[in-house]
Amino acid sequence: VPPLIGWSAATGGEILDVECLLLGATLYLWQMPHFFALSYMHRVDYARGGFKMVPVLEEDGERTANLVVRYAWYLSTIPFISSAAGVTSTMFGLEGLLLNAYALNVAHDFKRNRTNAKARKVFLTSLGYLPCFLMLFLIHSKTWDEKESEDNVIRKEIDSYLQWIRNKGRQLCIHESYQNNSADCPVLITK
Repeated sequence: VPPLIGWSAATGGEILDVECLLLGATLYLWQMPHFFALSYMHRVDYARGGFKMVPVLEEDGERTANLVVRYAWYLSTIPFISSAAGVTSTMFGLEGLLLNAYALNVAHDFKRNRTNAKARKVFLTSLGYLPCFLMLFLIHSKTWDEKESEDNVIRKEIDSYLQWIRNKGRQLCIHESYQNNSADCPVLITK
């Protein structure tokens, strides 16, 4: 709830705005593989402390691994949902696909071979995943540009930096150069 309140306060939006709901869903779904991996690595300590966690209540870690994979799959839908809802560009869906493919691969690797080392890899992947995901969300946001900067100096600096990142990305992106030369770009789903 605090990130949703923060989002509403920072943007002047409502808690039920689609962007806010996507942020909340992202944070909720992200925490599950993150937490289950952490609790799997420290299941002995949790058992000693008397905590009834999923990894503590099972012998082989199969249910924990299944939960990690399930929530990784759920999380992988967010870029497509946000693109389909018009909150982000289509490129967020494509770049999110790459980011989520790696996270899903790590999750499935943990499911195939349930060791502390594999759980640690899921945990470390989740630590890098969230800032990458959120930065991509911001870079590809369609609604960020619609909000007015007003006289907020920090917002103007973020807008300036965001525009610089977008321009650099466009210079490197094959899709962008193809799109600028042709109205028939096969990747363009929404404008």
